[in-house]
Amino acid sequence: MMYGWWDGSAPWYGMILGPIMMIGFIVLTVLIIAWALRALGLGSQSNSPDNTPLDTLKHRFARGEIDRTEYEERKKLLTGA
Repeated sequence: MMYGWWDGSAPWYGMILGPIMMIGFIVLTVLIIAWALRALGLGSQSNSPDNTPLDTLKHRFARGEIDRTEYEERKKLLTGA
């Protein structure tokens, strides 16, 4: 005979706390996965604050999308020189 913890009937608050704890567990799991993905660099990524318009111009010139004269003209516009 078992004494104490289970007598065959569940307490009334189990019907309230059970679903709340399950929702909390799911939310916590999703937050941990999202944090891990961001920490590994796999999450959603916006434009890096280090990527300035001048950096974009340099990349376009390096890829050959623009020629030297266009690069120089746009560089002057961006730097104000």
